[in-house]
Amino acid sequence: MSNKIAAAMDATLTLSDVSRDPEFSSRDRVITSETTRGLGIEAFGNFAAEPKKLLCFLPSAQRRDAPPQAPFYPRWSWASGFPEWDVLSLSDPMLNASPELAASWFASSEEDIVSELAAFIGEFCERRGISIADVVLYGSSMGGYGALMIAAELKVARAVAEVPQLDLLLYPDKDSLADVEKMALHGRSLASLTEEHPERTNVYERLLSTRAVPPMTIITNRGDSAFQETLEFVDRVQSLADQSDSVGSVSLHLTSRNEGHSVQPTPFMLQFLKSVAEIPAPTTTYFPPIEGESSRLAFPIWHVDDGDSWGERELNESVTWIKGTGESELQIAFDVENPAAASTKGMVFSVAAKGSTHEALTQHGLRFSTYRSIGYFKYVELPAGTSTQTISVRLESGASIEAIGLASWDVRSPLVRDLRLS
Repeated sequence: MSNKIAAAMDATLTLSDVSRDPEFSSRDRVITSETTRGLGIEAFGNFAAEPKKLLCFLPSAQRRDAPPQAPFYPRWSWASGFPEWDVLSLSDPMLNASPELAASWFASSEEDIVSELAAFIGEFCERRGISIADVVLYGSSMGGYGALMIAAELKVARAVAEVPQLDLLLYPDKDSLADVEKMALHGRSLASLTEEHPERTNVYERLLSTRAVPPMTIITNRGDSAFQETLEFVDRVQSLADQSDSVGSVSLHLTSRNEGHSVQPTPFMLQFLKSVAEIPAPTTTYFPPIEGESSRLAFPIWHVDDGDSWGERELNESVTWIKGTGESELQIAFDVENPAAASTKGMVFSVAAKGSTHEALTQHGLRFSTYRSIGYFKYVELPAGTSTQTISVRLESGASIEAIGLASWDVRSPLVRDLRLS
């Protein structure tokens, strides 16, 4: 272990401790969190005083003929090339569950590791004041696969992927896949996982699942075994526009040398990442319809038509959207059961409005965030046990409330029942 990594580990903080405070930014740190099921997430971080962007390195597979490192922080030494950016080097969370595993491709039967990593990055950005549109995800091989998958979850983050896998069932290294089935899936076949959760093993299926085509650049060459698969993937992605809520630019960078399944020299990639990050990456069908925010968050598709359709639901980190009234005023009331201690930020209430402005919405006590796609939101204080909540929204004349949303925040899985809209 390098002295730099050791020093960063000595300064480890949890994700909830991340801030814009100068003391936080003053040194390298390891940032930790957990997935929903308690699997450790670890990232080596190098931080700018006023970060312009976030660069995330995703892990490639380690060598199978040597004991794997855990944690394993890919390309952490590249951080010095980006002094004005925050840089995170993410370790593979599955290494904590299976220390003998050299690579997992983030596959799990128990939870969606890709979604968990996207949530980690999203909250980090929220705490550091970085727009998701200013996130660059980079990796090669398995790391490129991860960059594309996580970018799909974040929707407007840019992915740069070198010679990535795109469909695990087509990957020719059957020994590595057998290790995944044995150690990450506990004997379950990847084919079985794909049948139940195709978005966990296939990048195209992930794009379909999230209804988003993030800005992406794929670097490959004719010598890579997945070259033809990559060409076909790029061609298929072009047809997803009418099935997606947001569409970013897709580009293919073909290197002149047929070096096979290998990566470009470090000096080239450092400059390439800086150059790609400066290319505008507009997306479509995003809200709110105001200058400076219009390309930051997809307008939601509601999950529930009205209060009568709500029934009884446990909230999770993803916003559950309810069709609005289309009027400028709305009141929502519901009963909520908090299984934990009282919290001033127990859950989140979100509003998706048309015909309004950022200034008007903030005057009504709403903040804007791309994290978890919550849009304009306010925290809801929850006492312990069961309570009745009533929330009113009144916007300016001519505005229309198209959808409202509820999601968990500090309280895990609050139960909401008897929801009424008026």
